[in-house]
Amino acid sequence: MKFISKVLAVAAILASSFQPATAEPQIGFQVSKTGDDWIGTVIGSIQATEEINVSAEIDSTGYLEIGTGYGVMFGQFYTEAFASYGRADSIDIYDLGIFTGTALTENLMAFASTSHEWRDTKALIDIDWLDQREWKSSVGLSYSPLTWLNTSYNFNHDRLLSGNRWSQDVVNDNINSHDITITFKPKWVEPYLKYTYGEYRVRPGERVTSESSYEMGVNFKF
Repeated sequence: MKFISKVLAVAAILASSFQPATAEPQIGFQVSKTGDDWIGTVIGSIQATEEINVSAEIDSTGYLEIGTGYGVMFGQFYTEAFASYGRADSIDIYDLGIFTGTALTENLMAFASTSHEWRDTKALIDIDWLDQREWKSSVGLSYSPLTWLNTSYNFNHDRLLSGNRWSQDVVNDNINSHDITITFKPKWVEPYLKYTYGEYRVRPGERVTSESSYEMGVNFKF
């Protein structure tokens, strides 16, 4: 499952992934704004077994993604291998990676993830140089000063391994971005606010941008 930084791509969701697995399905809604553009997304996930989770999402651009993860505890570390497939009008995206997190204190957690992403461009003619392979990494901290409040910070690094970014807004083979997220955690619903800046993709199917973005959403647990 693509975190989820990836996807749900929210630090609060990464933090919750460290908790023991439950069978509760979750559904989330989010809206992001970058410049004058708005994108809405619906996300659903379920813990199929104690170790295996399955997720799906679709956004207002037509991008659809399905993913799965297999997570286990190694001592004090929760570790999850994940894979996903995403499809938009002009691109297929495959992602394979691993996430790990550990509690530093009762209220503070550290986490990291890394993945290899293949971006296969669909065109009228087969042009390999439109395709890309990217190595994506993220490290961060999640802090819960109160039982109903979580704050988190992510540093994200994306390195282009093949292809080029000539068709992107930002021509750079190594891009960095930062996420700051505040999540409120009542019993059944978790609204959140996220601010992202740097060079990044607002959504996996979108082009690289250097404009800051604001995202707000809510996740429901059943």
